[in-house]
Amino acid sequence: MNRSTALVSTLAVLGTAGLVHATNARVESMGKHDTYFMDDISVWVNPANANIYPNYLMGELGQMHYTEKTTSGTDMSALARYNKDPEKPWFGAIFAKSFSADPNSGNRYPQIVVGGALNRDDELLEMLPGKVLTTKKDSASVVTLQDPALKIDALIGYAAPNGMLFGAKLYVAKSDTSNTVGNYETQSSIWAGTFGVNMPVAQGLDFEAALTVAQVDAEAVSGTKEYDSKSDLSFVGTARAFISAPAISGEIVPAAKFQQLDGPGIENDVRFTVGSGVNVSLDRGFFWIGADYSLISTESKLLNGVVTDIDTIPLTTYDANQVRVSFGIERNVWWDWFVLRVGGQKIFTSEETKLNGEKVTNIATNPEGNGLPNDHVSFGFGLNIEDKLKVDAVVAEDILFTGGNLLGGPADHVITRISSTYSF
Repeated sequence: MNRSTALVSTLAVLGTAGLVHATNARVESMGKHDTYFMDDISVWVNPANANIYPNYLMGELGQMHYTEKTTSGTDMSALARYNKDPEKPWFGAIFAKSFSADPNSGNRYPQIVVGGALNRDDELLEMLPGKVLTTKKDSASVVTLQDPALKIDALIGYAAPNGMLFGAKLYVAKSDTSNTVGNYETQSSIWAGTFGVNMPVAQGLDFEAALTVAQVDAEAVSGTKEYDSKSDLSFVGTARAFISAPAISGEIVPAAKFQQLDGPGIENDVRFTVGSGVNVSLDRGFFWIGADYSLISTESKLLNGVVTDIDTIPLTTYDANQVRVSFGIERNVWWDWFVLRVGGQKIFTSEETKLNGEKVTNIATNPEGNGLPNDHVSFGFGLNIEDKLKVDAVVAEDILFTGGNLLGGPADHVITRISSTYSF
């Protein structure tokens, strides 16, 4: 979908890559992340980008993961008599009101957008622990925290006549559980506000930036034992530029990200990432490639893997240098409404962990293939119905080898994720 703007320069910059609706499934199946190309999923990182994609519905049926082994060590096959539903489904919408004298001319600005989503998982949810250690004097017990039952996004944006885009977003995730039988009460919450801008700087140059301020907390009371995270504010900043490169029919995209996180069990998590990528429009397709470097430093309080706020428990420190190389490609094949995608990433990490004076160094990489979004490669397809309804799917990585039930016996599943958008 073309970006509607009064400035031809802005159209030239962002229009080069062919602004189509992306989904989590599309991003996962062609490179695992969308740092170096524009897509509608970026509205959750920078709400100003919601102005680029007015009036559409979006959602996801959820994610399927490979079935874990049972306690007896045997695999649960797809023919076993049990039901496994996809995890983490969500849905949302963006609505726009144009104040242009003639919005049908392609110039919708000035414009206001409002939108939101229900049940969407944000990256900040990774900061909430699964278990905490409640303590009182010489006694302690482990309490399991519930996943947030309430997860809401709400955003608003404005597009100025000169092409300047602004946006603000609020994300709330919260759980509150009381069990009189187990005699415990738990609470966990995330409050995150994001402000973003997207601006044309010059002919063929567009810049965007966003800042998120968040509060992540967790509490647990088990009898007379208590846990309280008392977290400080967390900050996440992102920035990237789209530099038009007509010689390659694409864009050069430098990007940077900084975050300083504080949450339950996390004393200080500082990460800085810088990198660059290229995206290119192909005949009936699209290609991108990029590389980035991350410097990571984390301090956490863990006791046998359980989060604790006991002062006498020493900090676990983790320092790492990380390099990531990634790519993605998609192309329409056979029919204009059918697209195939493939992508991957390789992460090399030099890491050092310190605890109680003991230091462990290691060179690590991301999983080669476990069916999760962070593994090595992925494959998927998409359906495009009249440029309105778009359905994207990530295919299980072993399906091309086994053929599912037909050739390889009982398969866990064929599709790992299905996402969709509808423009109106």
